[in-house]
Amino acid sequence: SLQASIPYHTADFKSPTAIVVGTESTGLSASWIDNATQYIIIPMQGEIDSLNVSVSAGILIFEAKRQRNFNS
Repeated sequence: SLQASIPYHTADFKSPTAIVVGTESTGLSASWIDNATQYIIIPMQGEIDSLNVSVSAGILIFEAKRQRNFNS
């Protein structure tokens, strides 16, 4: 979320986690947003103002696996 304040690399993904991403055009519905416990942002530089939803999901899943030491 652009309004999020937790950079993805500092978010805690070690406990059981559901990564929920919305559509590229409308984002998440209010019910998902209202029930979230963390609002995570993926910082971007330069002229980029958004990422493809699949790229964003991939970054977050990679970070979750990294924090869990890539163990199965």
